[in-house]
Amino acid sequence: MRFILSVLVVLLLAGVRPGHALAWGYDGHRIVCAIAWEQMKPEVRAKVSFILEAEGKDAFVENCLWPDEVRPWRKETGPYHYVNVPRGATAFEPARDCTPEVSCVSAQALIQAGEMRRAFSRDALRFAAHFIGDMHQPLHAGYADDLGGNLTKGKFMGRDTNMHGLWDYGLLEATGRPWREIAADLNSRITQADRWAWGSGTPTDWMKDTLALAQSTSVGYGNPYTPAVPFDLGADYLQTNLPTIYLQLQKAGVRTADILSNFLQ
Repeated sequence: MRFILSVLVVLLLAGVRPGHALAWGYDGHRIVCAIAWEQMKPEVRAKVSFILEAEGKDAFVENCLWPDEVRPWRKETGPYHYVNVPRGATAFEPARDCTPEVSCVSAQALIQAGEMRRAFSRDALRFAAHFIGDMHQPLHAGYADDLGGNLTKGKFMGRDTNMHGLWDYGLLEATGRPWREIAADLNSRITQADRWAWGSGTPTDWMKDTLALAQSTSVGYGNPYTPAVPFDLGADYLQTNLPTIYLQLQKAGVRTADILSNFLQ
């Protein structure tokens, strides 16, 4: 853990954030899993705590970060955090974009959930919860040639960043709100109608929605910025897209709770 923290400190001091490695940023994943915990029934929470060998919401939330922390020495899991589509593609097609040879996040969420149920595996539980969160970050449906927006560079609020990092952590950080406050607020707004609506569909369906969102006019990734014309975004972009971020975090939290509940009951 000390080694991981040291690497992160070096990256931060250098002005670099790990791209795909910190999907949603740590706080984004914390928010997703905090919502999921609140959405799970007590008996499911008990099973989650048993598998993790750690009790309580905070323990679950911090375990959701583990899949990013182990990527330096679990390199085979790197592609499991996202999906890449060909430049110009307007839809996610599993037969093309998520094959047994090159797996992706929507497939791995269910694979890991199945392994969690089969073997009561702590690592599989961590991966499943994390990957469901990843599926809802728009820039985790991106193009390989710019590393999911990591090479699409520009400025946000006057600071250098890239499109992937902006959605991982930049927009959430710009709110100035602690993650616990955001998680509690978002969870309190979720209705039973929301639960029913968001519980429908499959990870493939959710991935298609995420790509459509990434390519929407408001996000702007569907009309890629070129290196020759860096983007320059500010408060208007934040105001337009913050509701989208909050909605994606809510959906991810409810769906994480649903999948864990379905596989553990």
